[in-house]
Amino acid sequence: MAVLLLILVALCLNVFVQKKFIKTYTFTELEYRGYTAQDVSEIEIKHSYLNRILSYNEWRISVEFVEEPNVLFWFTYRDGKIIFQGVSSEPMLAKEAILDYSERFKNGTLLE
Repeated sequence: MAVLLLILVALCLNVFVQKKFIKTYTFTELEYRGYTAQDVSEIEIKHSYLNRILSYNEWRISVEFVEEPNVLFWFTYRDGKIIFQGVSSEPMLAKEAILDYSERFKNGTLLE
């Protein structure tokens, strides 16, 4: 029982430390694309061991910008890299708007 508890604590601690690292790395990636920490309203990082077992993205990162409050930009952390996955919003945007947001984000012109 003690070994199982120790393993569980170690896994939780690993996720906590990794979240801090990935958040810092996400800010670095955003700065590389031309965005500042002041441009970001919120970064939320989710982890799932089940996703890892099922070969999905283990880490899901959502970024919300101050100037685009209802639009989430999704990333994943894989192979030591932050990878842009797409855009979503509530309510759902039209396909053209999603493509426009994606292109403007990639080009660094989202907040201009």
